[in-house]
Amino acid sequence: MFLERILLTATCLGIKVFPRASGEEVKIREHAADRGTNVTIPCGGLLTLPTPNVQWVHRGNRTHHEILIDGSLLLTNVDVDDAGVYECGVENETSFIDRVNLTVRTEPPPLVNVTVHASTILALILWNVAGDGGHPIIDFTAQYRAAAPVNGSLEPWRPISPNHISPNSRQIDVYHLEPNASYWFRVWANNMLGPGPPVEVLATTLFSDQEAELYKHFLEGAESFDTRTWVAAVCVVMGTLAVLAAGTCAVLCREWRRSEYGDEQDVIELVPNIILNPGFMESDPVRPRETYAASIIKSTECPGPGKPRRV
Repeated sequence: MFLERILLTATCLGIKVFPRASGEEVKIREHAADRGTNVTIPCGGLLTLPTPNVQWVHRGNRTHHEILIDGSLLLTNVDVDDAGVYECGVENETSFIDRVNLTVRTEPPPLVNVTVHASTILALILWNVAGDGGHPIIDFTAQYRAAAPVNGSLEPWRPISPNHISPNSRQIDVYHLEPNASYWFRVWANNMLGPGPPVEVLATTLFSDQEAELYKHFLEGAESFDTRTWVAAVCVVMGTLAVLAAGTCAVLCREWRRSEYGDEQDVIELVPNIILNPGFMESDPVRPRETYAASIIKSTECPGPGKPRRV
Protein backbone atom coordinates (compact mmCIF):
# COMPACT_ATOMS: atom_id res chain seq x y z
CA MET A 1 0.00 0.00 0.00
CA PHE A 2 2.74 2.39 0.90
CA LEU A 3 4.52 1.81 -2.44
CA GLU A 4 1.34 2.30 -4.38
CA ARG A 5 0.70 5.62 -2.65
CA ILE A 6 4.23 6.79 -3.50
CA LEU A 7 3.77 5.85 -7.13
CA LEU A 8 0.38 7.54 -7.29
CA THR A 9 1.79 10.72 -5.73
CA ALA A 10 4.72 10.74 -8.12
CA THR A 11 2.42 10.28 -11.06
CA CYS A 12 0.16 13.12 -9.97
CA LEU A 13 3.11 15.45 -9.48
CA GLY A 14 4.43 14.61 -12.94
CA ILE A 15 7.59 12.90 -11.61
CA LYS A 16 8.92 10.20 -13.97
CA VAL A 17 9.95 7.15 -12.00
CA PHE A 18 11.49 5.32 -15.01
CA PRO A 19 13.70 7.00 -17.56
CA ARG A 20 12.12 7.42 -20.96
CA ALA A 21 13.94 7.86 -24.23
CA SER A 22 13.12 8.03 -27.90
CA GLY A 23 14.31 5.51 -30.42
CA GLU A 24 17.11 7.80 -31.56
CA GLU A 25 18.49 8.23 -28.01
CA VAL A 26 18.57 4.55 -27.01
CA LYS A 27 21.53 2.67 -28.45
CA ILE A 28 20.73 -0.72 -29.95
CA ARG A 29 22.45 -3.61 -28.26
CA GLU A 30 23.51 -6.65 -30.32
CA HIS A 31 22.70 -10.21 -29.32
CA ALA A 32 23.33 -13.39 -31.34
CA ALA A 33 22.10 -16.95 -30.92
CA ASP A 34 22.20 -20.18 -32.92
CA ARG A 35 19.04 -21.42 -34.53
CA GLY A 36 17.19 -23.96 -32.41
CA THR A 37 18.50 -22.66 -29.07
CA ASN A 38 16.77 -20.79 -26.24
CA VAL A 39 17.54 -17.08 -25.72
CA THR A 40 16.90 -14.77 -22.77
CA ILE A 41 17.02 -11.02 -23.52
CA PRO A 42 17.09 -8.75 -20.47
CA CYS A 43 15.45 -5.33 -20.53
CA GLY A 44 18.29 -3.04 -19.58
CA GLY A 45 17.68 -0.13 -17.15
CA LEU A 46 14.35 -1.48 -15.96
CA LEU A 47 13.52 -1.88 -12.30
CA THR A 48 11.83 -5.07 -11.16
CA LEU A 49 8.14 -4.81 -11.93
CA PRO A 50 5.32 -7.27 -12.07
CA THR A 51 5.20 -9.09 -15.39
CA PRO A 52 2.04 -7.38 -16.65
CA ASN A 53 3.74 -3.98 -16.36
CA VAL A 54 6.50 -4.84 -18.94
CA GLN A 55 5.92 -5.17 -22.65
CA TRP A 56 8.18 -6.24 -25.51
CA VAL A 57 7.63 -5.15 -29.10
CA HIS A 58 9.09 -6.91 -32.14
CA ARG A 59 8.76 -5.36 -35.60
CA GLY A 60 6.09 -2.99 -34.39
CA ASN A 61 3.91 -5.69 -32.83
CA ARG A 62 3.74 -6.96 -29.29
CA THR A 63 5.65 -10.21 -29.08
CA HIS A 64 3.96 -13.44 -28.08
CA HIS A 65 7.05 -14.82 -26.34
CA GLU A 66 7.15 -15.35 -22.59
CA ILE A 67 8.15 -12.45 -20.32
CA LEU A 68 9.93 -13.52 -17.14
CA ILE A 69 9.38 -12.15 -13.68
CA ASP A 70 12.35 -9.80 -13.99
CA GLY A 71 11.03 -8.37 -17.25
CA SER A 72 13.41 -10.39 -19.47
CA LEU A 73 12.14 -11.91 -22.71
CA LEU A 74 12.47 -15.66 -23.19
CA LEU A 75 12.62 -17.06 -26.74
CA THR A 76 12.60 -20.82 -27.14
CA ASN A 77 13.84 -22.70 -30.18
CA VAL A 78 14.63 -19.51 -32.07
CA ASP A 79 14.47 -19.41 -35.85
CA VAL A 80 15.28 -16.88 -38.52
CA ASP A 81 11.82 -15.37 -38.15
CA ASP A 82 12.72 -14.39 -34.59
CA ALA A 83 15.63 -12.22 -35.72
CA GLY A 84 15.29 -8.44 -35.60
CA VAL A 85 15.02 -5.54 -33.15
CA TYR A 86 13.19 -6.02 -29.83
CA GLU A 87 12.06 -3.03 -27.79
CA CYS A 88 11.06 -3.17 -24.11
CA GLY A 89 9.13 -0.63 -22.10
CA VAL A 90 6.45 -0.12 -19.48
CA GLU A 91 2.89 -1.12 -20.12
CA ASN A 92 0.75 1.60 -21.74
CA GLU A 93 3.81 3.73 -22.45
CA THR A 94 4.67 4.84 -25.98
CA SER A 95 8.37 5.23 -25.27
CA PHE A 96 10.78 2.37 -24.55
CA ILE A 97 13.71 1.74 -22.28
CA ASP A 98 15.92 -0.72 -24.17
CA ARG A 99 16.43 -1.94 -27.73
CA VAL A 100 18.08 -5.23 -28.65
CA ASN A 101 18.92 -6.51 -32.15
CA LEU A 102 18.78 -10.29 -32.20
CA THR A 103 20.82 -12.10 -34.85
CA VAL A 104 20.05 -15.76 -35.43
CA ARG A 105 23.05 -17.74 -36.69
CA THR A 106 22.22 -20.50 -39.18
CA GLU A 107 23.82 -22.80 -41.71
CA PRO A 108 25.35 -21.05 -44.72
CA PRO A 109 22.85 -19.64 -47.21
CA PRO A 110 22.68 -20.97 -50.78
CA LEU A 111 25.64 -20.12 -52.97
CA VAL A 112 25.12 -17.57 -55.74
CA ASN A 113 26.26 -17.31 -59.36
CA VAL A 114 26.71 -21.07 -59.64
CA THR A 115 27.70 -21.92 -63.22
CA VAL A 116 29.13 -24.94 -65.01
CA HIS A 117 31.47 -24.73 -68.02
CA ALA A 118 31.58 -28.17 -69.66
CA SER A 119 33.92 -29.45 -72.37
CA THR A 120 34.04 -32.97 -73.85
CA ILE A 121 35.20 -35.01 -70.83
CA LEU A 122 35.49 -32.49 -68.00
CA ALA A 123 33.59 -29.59 -66.45
CA LEU A 124 34.42 -26.55 -64.32
CA ILE A 125 32.02 -25.52 -61.52
CA LEU A 126 32.14 -21.88 -60.41
CA TRP A 127 30.32 -20.17 -57.51
CA ASN A 128 30.24 -17.16 -55.20
CA VAL A 129 29.38 -16.83 -51.51
CA ALA A 130 26.48 -14.66 -50.32
CA GLY A 131 27.16 -15.16 -46.59
CA ASP A 132 28.32 -17.60 -43.95
CA GLY A 133 25.20 -17.79 -41.76
CA GLY A 134 26.96 -16.21 -38.77
CA HIS A 135 29.72 -18.81 -38.42
CA PRO A 136 32.81 -19.08 -40.68
CA ILE A 137 32.54 -21.46 -43.61
CA ILE A 138 34.51 -24.64 -42.94
CA ASP A 139 34.52 -26.08 -46.46
CA PHE A 140 32.48 -26.69 -49.63
CA THR A 141 31.05 -29.92 -51.02
CA ALA A 142 30.29 -30.69 -54.67
CA GLN A 143 28.64 -33.69 -56.34
CA TYR A 144 27.37 -34.74 -59.78
CA ARG A 145 25.32 -37.44 -61.49
CA ALA A 146 24.01 -38.29 -64.95
CA ALA A 147 20.77 -36.57 -65.91
CA ALA A 148 19.48 -39.55 -67.92
CA PRO A 149 17.79 -42.29 -65.86
CA VAL A 150 19.44 -45.70 -65.70
CA ASN A 151 16.97 -48.61 -65.59
CA GLY A 152 14.15 -46.18 -64.90
CA SER A 153 15.80 -44.35 -61.98
CA LEU A 154 18.46 -41.70 -61.50
CA GLU A 155 21.86 -42.85 -60.34
CA PRO A 156 23.11 -41.78 -56.88
CA TRP A 157 25.16 -38.62 -56.50
CA ARG A 158 28.87 -39.06 -57.09
CA PRO A 159 31.37 -37.19 -54.89
CA ILE A 160 33.83 -34.81 -56.51
CA SER A 161 37.38 -35.02 -55.22
CA PRO A 162 38.40 -33.52 -52.88
CA ASN A 163 35.39 -34.17 -50.65
CA HIS A 164 36.24 -31.15 -48.49
CA ILE A 165 36.97 -28.19 -50.75
CA SER A 166 38.94 -25.32 -49.23
CA PRO A 167 36.79 -22.43 -47.90
CA ASN A 168 38.89 -20.06 -50.03
CA SER A 169 38.09 -21.91 -53.27
CA ARG A 170 35.44 -20.72 -55.68
CA GLN A 171 35.76 -23.45 -58.33
CA ILE A 172 36.29 -27.18 -58.77
CA ASP A 173 37.08 -29.41 -61.78
CA VAL A 174 35.12 -32.57 -62.61
CA TYR A 175 36.89 -35.24 -64.67
CA HIS A 176 36.01 -38.52 -66.45
CA LEU A 177 32.76 -37.32 -68.01
CA GLU A 178 31.21 -38.74 -71.17
CA PRO A 179 31.12 -36.56 -74.31
CA ASN A 180 27.72 -35.29 -75.47
CA ALA A 181 26.01 -36.23 -72.17
CA SER A 182 23.91 -34.25 -69.66
CA TYR A 183 24.82 -34.08 -65.97
CA TRP A 184 23.42 -32.51 -62.82
CA PHE A 185 25.95 -30.68 -60.66
CA ARG A 186 25.35 -29.40 -57.12
CA VAL A 187 27.49 -27.55 -54.58
CA TRP A 188 26.95 -26.15 -51.06
CA ALA A 189 28.83 -24.61 -48.12
CA ASN A 190 29.30 -26.01 -44.61
CA ASN A 191 29.85 -24.33 -41.24
CA MET A 192 29.79 -25.56 -37.65
CA LEU A 193 25.99 -25.76 -37.66
CA GLY A 194 25.86 -28.00 -40.73
CA PRO A 195 25.51 -27.88 -44.53
CA GLY A 196 23.69 -25.15 -46.35
CA PRO A 197 21.07 -25.82 -49.04
CA PRO A 198 22.64 -27.16 -52.27
CA VAL A 199 22.35 -25.37 -55.59
CA GLU A 200 21.85 -27.64 -58.63
CA VAL A 201 22.84 -26.81 -62.22
CA LEU A 202 22.25 -28.86 -65.38
CA ALA A 203 24.98 -28.90 -68.04
CA THR A 204 25.77 -30.92 -71.18
CA THR A 205 29.27 -31.89 -72.27
CA LEU A 206 30.44 -31.12 -75.79
CA PHE A 207 30.44 -33.56 -78.69
CA SER A 208 33.84 -35.10 -79.40
CA ASP A 209 34.74 -33.79 -82.88
CA GLN A 210 38.19 -35.33 -83.24
CA GLU A 211 37.11 -37.67 -86.06
CA ALA A 212 35.22 -34.86 -87.76
CA GLU A 213 38.34 -32.68 -87.65
CA LEU A 214 40.41 -35.46 -89.21
CA TYR A 215 37.87 -35.90 -92.02
CA LYS A 216 37.86 -32.16 -92.54
CA HIS A 217 41.64 -32.05 -92.98
CA PHE A 218 41.69 -35.09 -95.23
CA LEU A 219 38.92 -33.81 -97.48
CA GLU A 220 40.09 -30.20 -97.53
CA GLY A 221 40.35 -29.05 -101.17
CA ALA A 222 38.71 -32.21 -102.51
CA GLU A 223 36.23 -30.26 -104.63
CA SER A 224 38.98 -28.40 -106.51
CA PHE A 225 41.28 -31.42 -106.86
CA ASP A 226 42.05 -32.59 -110.44
CA THR A 227 41.78 -36.38 -110.68
CA ARG A 228 43.92 -36.48 -113.85
CA THR A 229 46.90 -35.22 -111.90
CA TRP A 230 46.29 -37.86 -109.26
CA VAL A 231 46.04 -40.63 -111.90
CA ALA A 232 49.25 -39.47 -113.60
CA ALA A 233 51.12 -39.40 -110.31
CA VAL A 234 49.89 -42.89 -109.45
CA CYS A 235 50.94 -44.21 -112.87
CA VAL A 236 54.43 -42.76 -112.50
CA VAL A 237 54.85 -44.25 -109.05
CA MET A 238 53.51 -47.65 -110.10
CA GLY A 239 55.66 -47.70 -113.27
CA THR A 240 58.77 -46.90 -111.25
CA LEU A 241 57.98 -49.67 -108.81
CA ALA A 242 57.39 -52.14 -111.70
CA VAL A 243 60.76 -51.29 -113.32
CA LEU A 244 62.56 -51.65 -110.02
CA ALA A 245 60.85 -54.98 -109.38
CA ALA A 246 61.75 -56.34 -112.86
CA GLY A 247 65.37 -55.25 -112.54
CA THR A 248 65.66 -56.80 -109.10
CA CYS A 249 64.26 -60.10 -110.36
CA ALA A 250 66.67 -60.17 -113.35
CA VAL A 251 69.71 -59.53 -111.15
CA LEU A 252 68.67 -62.21 -108.69
CA CYS A 253 68.09 -64.78 -111.44
CA ARG A 254 71.46 -64.08 -113.05
CA GLU A 255 73.31 -64.38 -109.78
CA TRP A 256 71.52 -67.58 -108.94
CA ARG A 257 72.37 -69.19 -112.32
CA ARG A 258 75.98 -68.05 -112.15
CA SER A 259 76.53 -69.46 -108.70
CA GLU A 260 74.84 -72.75 -109.61
CA TYR A 261 76.84 -73.28 -112.84
CA GLY A 262 80.17 -72.34 -111.25
CA ASP A 263 79.71 -74.79 -108.39
CA GLU A 264 78.86 -77.71 -110.71
CA GLN A 265 81.80 -76.98 -113.03
CA ASP A 266 84.27 -76.82 -110.17
CA VAL A 267 83.07 -80.13 -108.77
CA ILE A 268 83.11 -81.90 -112.15
CA GLU A 269 86.63 -80.72 -113.00
CA LEU A 270 88.27 -81.13 -109.60
CA VAL A 271 87.01 -84.61 -108.76
CA PRO A 272 88.74 -86.54 -111.66
CA ASN A 273 91.99 -84.65 -111.10
CA ILE A 274 92.02 -85.55 -107.45
CA ILE A 275 91.31 -89.21 -108.29
CA LEU A 276 94.03 -89.45 -110.95
CA ASN A 277 96.60 -87.46 -109.04
CA PRO A 278 95.86 -87.44 -105.31
CA GLY A 279 99.01 -85.50 -104.47
CA PHE A 280 98.70 -82.78 -107.05
CA MET A 281 97.69 -80.17 -104.51
CA GLU A 282 100.78 -80.92 -102.33
CA SER A 283 103.27 -80.89 -105.20
CA ASP A 284 104.19 -77.26 -104.76
CA PRO A 285 104.45 -76.10 -101.15
CA VAL A 286 104.86 -72.50 -102.20
CA ARG A 287 101.65 -72.12 -104.22
CA PRO A 288 98.38 -72.37 -102.32
CA ARG A 289 95.72 -74.97 -103.00
CA GLU A 290 93.38 -72.44 -104.57
CA THR A 291 96.03 -71.64 -107.18
CA TYR A 292 96.33 -75.30 -108.11
CA ALA A 293 92.62 -75.64 -108.45
CA ALA A 294 92.41 -72.56 -110.64
CA SER A 295 95.22 -73.82 -112.88
CA ILE A 296 93.56 -77.19 -113.26
CA ILE A 297 90.25 -75.59 -114.15
CA LYS A 298 92.01 -73.38 -116.67
CA SER A 299 93.82 -76.35 -118.20
CA THR A 300 90.54 -78.12 -118.77
CA GLU A 301 89.27 -75.18 -120.79
CA CYS A 302 92.39 -75.16 -123.03
CA PRO A 303 93.75 -78.74 -123.19
CA GLY A 304 97.34 -79.25 -124.34
CA PRO A 305 100.25 -81.62 -124.05
CA GLY A 306 101.18 -82.57 -120.48
CA LYS A 307 97.90 -81.21 -119.01
CA PRO A 308 95.11 -83.27 -117.49
CA ARG A 309 91.94 -83.69 -119.47
CA ARG A 310 88.32 -84.07 -118.50
CA VAL A 311 87.05 -87.52 -117.77
